[in-house]
Amino acid sequence: MLSARYHLLRDRTISAVDRSFAEPVRLLFIDAKTGKVDENRPAVVIEAVLRVGGGKTTSVARAASSSWRTRIHAQKAELHIDRTKYPDLVVRSRDIVRALARTGEPRFEVAAVDDRGSSRLVLQLGEA
Repeated sequence: MLSARYHLLRDRTISAVDRSFAEPVRLLFIDAKTGKVDENRPAVVIEAVLRVGGGKTTSVARAASSSWRTRIHAQKAELHIDRTKYPDLVVRSRDIVRALARTGEPRFEVAAVDDRGSSRLVLQLGEA
């Protein structure tokens, strides 16, 4: 496989970012059919960059009515995993991410997996 000229620089940059921002997370793999822990994929602890948004409050009625009292609180979260460090890692929707270095070790459920990039595996996370 022939790599592009910038790959070495890209890999060095990702490594530098991870040295500053990566944190330990535990990946717990869930069997899609049973909804239980997948015995064939043991849990792993890796270091990756976890970004959790500031949270957004949305009215159920949208902008049409400000009188609605029901609101939804949602935080966008993503986990960015260095593919050169974890080349064989396979993550699927419904798997669980636990942020080990954060207060209360919050859990997130994998909502979607973006595996199209050559440098990072990006997990879209939701509340678990």
